[in-house]
Amino acid sequence: MLKEIWQALRGKDSLSGMIGDVARMLETGEWMFERASDALMRSADWTATADELYARDREVNEIEQRIRERIVTHLSVGHTMDISPCLVLMNVVKDAERIGDYCKNIFEIGKFYRREFATPEFAVPLEEVRRDVLPLFAEARKAFVEAKASRARDILESASKLRGRCDVLIRQLLSVHDRIAPDEAVAYVLLARFYKRVAAHLANIATSVVSPVPLLDYRGKKLPSTD
Repeated sequence: MLKEIWQALRGKDSLSGMIGDVARMLETGEWMFERASDALMRSADWTATADELYARDREVNEIEQRIRERIVTHLSVGHTMDISPCLVLMNVVKDAERIGDYCKNIFEIGKFYRREFATPEFAVPLEEVRRDVLPLFAEARKAFVEAKASRARDILESASKLRGRCDVLIRQLLSVHDRIAPDEAVAYVLLARFYKRVAAHLANIATSVVSPVPLLDYRGKKLPSTD
């Protein structure tokens, strides 16, 4: 999103509060990602985490619904000049909500797959991807709240590399044949896919800082070089 529009958004009381709501959604998503990882790595019993994790997901959904309602109300009373920032907010909250869904998916791998991740060829790089995805939550939150283009571009670059690493792992896993147990291979493929999608949605949020509305979620165009 063009920074001039973003600054106008921050100056309107009725919309600026929603920036904090999006930040809370990302904070909750980060918490869910960490708790899902704990269950996955067996550092916490999934039964002790499940209720709160699903409650946090419902909280994210409720924030999304509130933001949508407030946007509709804001536009319906004649603030047509705010259409662009409102479209951006609608887009961003959907990405934040989808992150929560993928965190639940990661958690459920830890819940349903009960054997060990016993193949270092895939377990080690996937754990590295997981560790590299985690700091993107805080980076995306700061980039969005502060409207920092340089920080957003860093997120886009990091997320692109992470998605590429996940693609490589998926291609490799589809050619292992009978070298590892089918259930273990499925768990690895799902993790690679879910990590990739979390990184992609965080990157989508970053595009809201550096791209005009028609290019939100698209990362193939050359990005602006100024903050």
